[in-house]
Amino acid sequence: MIKLTRRTLLVGTSALIAAATVSFRALAASRTYHALLVACTEYPALPQRNWLIGPKNDAGLVHEYLLKNVPDPVRFAPENVTLLAKDVPGAKGLPTHGAIKAALADLAAKVQRDDFVYLHLSGHGAQQPEMVKGDETDGLDEIFLPVDIEKWVNRDAGVPNALVDNEIGDALDAIRDKGAFVWAVFDCCHSGTATRAVEVDDELERKVEFADLVGGDEAARAAAVKTYEDTVASASRGLDENGTRKPAFNLTPTGAEPITKGKLVAFYAAQTVETTPEMPLPKGTADAPRFGLFTFTILSKLAENPNVTYRQLGQAVLQQYSADSRTRPTPLFEGELDARVFGTDKTEAVMQWPIVVKDGEATIGAGLLHRLTPGSKLAILPSALSSLSDAVGYLEVRSAKNLESQVKPVEFENKPALKLADIPANAYARVAEIAVDYKLTVARPAAAKELEKETTLVNSVLDELAAAKETGFNIELVDPGKSAELRFAVMRENAIAGAAGDATGKPALWFLPASGDVTLKDGGKPPLVIIHRDDRQKLVDATTRNLRTIFRATGLSRLAAASDYKPEDVDVQFQVKRLDKDGLEPLQASVVPRVSPGDEVHVLAKNSSDQLVDINVLYVGSDYSITHIVAERLAPRATLEEGLLAFTDTSFGMERMIAVLTEAPPESEKEDLSFLAQEGVTSITRGLGPASFSDMLADIGMAPPTRSVMRLADKGGPKGAVMIFPMETVPRA
Repeated sequence: MIKLTRRTLLVGTSALIAAATVSFRALAASRTYHALLVACTEYPALPQRNWLIGPKNDAGLVHEYLLKNVPDPVRFAPENVTLLAKDVPGAKGLPTHGAIKAALADLAAKVQRDDFVYLHLSGHGAQQPEMVKGDETDGLDEIFLPVDIEKWVNRDAGVPNALVDNEIGDALDAIRDKGAFVWAVFDCCHSGTATRAVEVDDELERKVEFADLVGGDEAARAAAVKTYEDTVASASRGLDENGTRKPAFNLTPTGAEPITKGKLVAFYAAQTVETTPEMPLPKGTADAPRFGLFTFTILSKLAENPNVTYRQLGQAVLQQYSADSRTRPTPLFEGELDARVFGTDKTEAVMQWPIVVKDGEATIGAGLLHRLTPGSKLAILPSALSSLSDAVGYLEVRSAKNLESQVKPVEFENKPALKLADIPANAYARVAEIAVDYKLTVARPAAAKELEKETTLVNSVLDELAAAKETGFNIELVDPGKSAELRFAVMRENAIAGAAGDATGKPALWFLPASGDVTLKDGGKPPLVIIHRDDRQKLVDATTRNLRTIFRATGLSRLAAASDYKPEDVDVQFQVKRLDKDGLEPLQASVVPRVSPGDEVHVLAKNSSDQLVDINVLYVGSDYSITHIVAERLAPRATLEEGLLAFTDTSFGMERMIAVLTEAPPESEKEDLSFLAQEGVTSITRGLGPASFSDMLADIGMAPPTRSVMRLADKGGPKGAVMIFPMETVPRA
């Protein structure tokens, strides 16, 4: 929880002047773009329960994106993209240890200064006792598993054919020594400490237990597992000596480097004590293939806006996880994060694509990754430079793949449906509206041994609430284990692994995140409601309150998808004042910092636009409480500096600072979102209604039937944005 400590300063500020940069187009014309894509699915040395499906789909999707969808003038020529995978078109071999090392060495041999290298590894990661004692702060080597690994038999050799973190770092250094820029994405995980309270049918963790990697006779295996467990028990896992999350692979330097050495950016799907899943994506799509959640989210955010920095892309990934009610895993991003992805120009991304009419069908080169779904509306524009007001007609998405959609002309906005033959040559389709789906998908509790009557009671209550009107929330019930943002479980706290000695044995309804995990460490505990079988109405009332609270908190996070402010318009930064340190440290939107009781959060907001802007800051707790902290109006070129809050010791877990920006028309009342404030959880597609961001905010409190829609226009309704800064509150050591 938090306590407010507001100290405010509103001052005028001069406009920021951007530093001059080298022309990107000139650089792109002279550099070569390379890629190495590695997808490991089948492991002959491991039990088949450890085999994966998603990595080959990850590689196929990334391969298609690099060849067809990167922004001009970036170009990945097919001969410069190496794909190592099984059963993937275009693959040049299996992802064995030797093939991966050879491909990395080949890159080091042929890259030139200022070239760009993209590396993507999807598959299993793991940990092993360090081969060289003292090499790792936690005594464990992080490893990536090629498909030809063999069993671990002794500490000196480690897992045969595994790629150790130092080995990967050395290979990337050889490429960077030539002056090439490297972006490495690791969609794998190395361990996991969370307890999964409910099974999730369509999710598979990219995790291998160390016991599955060990060979030898029974006594040798037992000794090896004991060595590993003893190392784990004595280590400060997942954290460095400063208590900060550490990445899986030690790739970035801590000291100075030669200025001629190429820069590095690394994206990790999870910290070293977490697992990362693969699942059918996009959610809600029939017969969707399995992808790594991390890979798919990166590609979808990049497809929506390719002209971003790596830091902004990382922030977008974290915001999407938050909108999907994902408290775990915690992706990590490090390196030259303020560089632009692929080195692109700093330009405004426009969601538009050429219209291709062929054989009586119309298609565009965008799809599910761009948040286009059947029913999405797009304006038909004579050219890429046309305004929305120049629309000659509209299209509707009939069907969508990840990177392509079939569209058809429709009557919309008082314009008749065009014939395909009447669509102008070289016309573009531009997104005409943004829809945010507020519906909360909830998975029923699975049958629990000796709690059958309580489970039946809960399901009858959920049926009643799903059918009820004016509840303040909108839920869709699915069967246990199916894809959902919220999962119910009926269980006793003292039956959970790691529960405290004073944990209750009373039956309770637990409200769990999408992963189904129960986290009882570091003072955290998911919300729950004690079940009294003889008082059904009490359960109805408590569940209603909790669902309303959760619905409002998740709706606020989902609204980030409709943001249309750019950082150059309004910049918002949060800063942390540590209890035991002087000064303020920036709270980067691309990382998830750990904070403790006594730490403070400050905000610094700058309005660099020529419009009035209202800023509201809210805090969403791990118990789904919403605290409204500040509402201020910023004049053009004005700055807000404010000490906002201090953390207390009353609750711990994953929490969020949320900044809501809305453009303020002259002489209008200040936007005040205090109506969204709420206490925490105790332990019909509608028409084209709202036209502005403010209306969509109001919808969160009104629980729209399915979704809220904001029309886009050249000079339409006031702009708005929701910016999410996740953090983890933990007890002070």
